[in-house]
Amino acid sequence: MQINGSKIISISCESTIHEAIFFMARNNIRRIVVYCNNKIYGIFTVDEALRNLLFKSEARLRDVELKKAVKISSTDVVHVVKSMVENGVDSVIYDDKIITEKDVVFSYDFPKVNVNNIAKEALQITPYTNVISAIEIMVKNGIRHLPVIEKEPVGMLSARDILYYYAQKYTVDVPVMDVMNPHLICVNENYPMSEAVKVMKEYNIGSLCINKNKIVTLRDFIRYIFTTFQIK
Repeated sequence: MQINGSKIISISCESTIHEAIFFMARNNIRRIVVYCNNKIYGIFTVDEALRNLLFKSEARLRDVELKKAVKISSTDVVHVVKSMVENGVDSVIYDDKIITEKDVVFSYDFPKVNVNNIAKEALQITPYTNVISAIEIMVKNGIRHLPVIEKEPVGMLSARDILYYYAQKYTVDVPVMDVMNPHLICVNENYPMSEAVKVMKEYNIGSLCINKNKIVTLRDFIRYIFTTFQIK
């Protein structure tokens, strides 16, 4: 099975972190390939953006620790997933295209195994939590999604939501309720993985709430594929 990616969207390493965030928001993307002297320097993702927002960095991208740009020689799903997992990245580069976790997960034919098998307990926040505190939780735990709970689930806060809000308001010192997506998509624990992915694809989301207290993300599906193929 071959995985199709999309054309690389790039930015100069001389750009500032804030310029990169605004660029991501305008183009509705979660990562940008960074070039220095006509060579790929690394990849700036929502993860790096959050970390630098937290520390109020105004650095240029050439001075920021970026994700490794992993180049691959084949778009075969096994090779793509192996490269992602072994290098700890959420995207790989093939020629002039970038292939992301979403490209893989939304293309893969998952079995009718309960999605609960790959779900995990979700870290949760309240609508009144400050977004800065939410960023700290995301950065500390290496996650991008936090279910928002007030007795019952009321929304989902994602790293993308935070960056896009910042690009519009120039601040993240606000309660989570101002930034979160109030349309939380949940399924029960007996939902098949194949159907869960269809729901994520329909709503173009990177995570899914399971039974109100668990969560499954694109990364969890990638790890499942990796384990299934016993890639070494």
